Amino acid sequence: MKKYIVIFAFLILSSYFVFSQEFKAGLLGGVLATQVDGDRMSGFYKAGFSGGLFVYRDIGKLSRYQAEILYSMKGSKTSPKSTDPNLWQVSTTNIDISLNYIYKLFETLHFRIGLTPNVLLTSKEYTPTGIEQIPNEAPAFRRFGVIGQAGMTYFFSEKFSLTWTYNYSLYSIRSGDAEIYDISLKEQNNQRHNYMAFIFGYRF
Repeated sequence: MKKYIVIFAFLILSSYFVFSQEFKAGLLGGVLATQVDGDRMSGFYKAGFSGGLFVYRDIGKLSRYQAEILYSMKGSKTSPKSTDPNLWQVSTTNIDISLNYIYKLFETLHFRIGLTPNVLLTSKEYTPTGIEQIPNEAPAFRRFGVIGQAGMTYFFSEKFSLTWTYNYSLYSIRSGDAEIYDISLKEQNNQRHNYMAFIFGYRF
């Protein structure tokens, strides 16, 4: 896991120093409110950390392209009111590489849309009582995924900002083929990350 973080951090920093006349960079850190659609649970009950680096380049006065490399903790958790012992909670860690187009509505308010290819580092499943094990015949988690995102950023000052995004997996985080069910094309073992991110940013 540390190897992946070092490699991606090196790539981001290299881009910044090589193209310092055109690109700017900064740090990111915050929390995720997460759930997994398709696991018989609902609600953003699992909190996870997300943090990393970003680089960006302004394209004219109203547009910006921004790339981010983040270490993120995602998954699902049962409702505090749930009494079902047969539910399986999910916990994953990922490296997310977010590629965004940003529209600057005002100097202090930006809107964004983008894609986030990601790499799975670790995964586990555990019961509501905290017992970790693998459910019978549970399909494996995919190593790679892609998440779509949209959101907005508010700038408190020239250097500090807060970004909110809504994020959703474009295909299942579980292995399995796509087949036709009831005339609709659906994925087997269909489970998807569904989460909101609240991320503080600092521009160098």
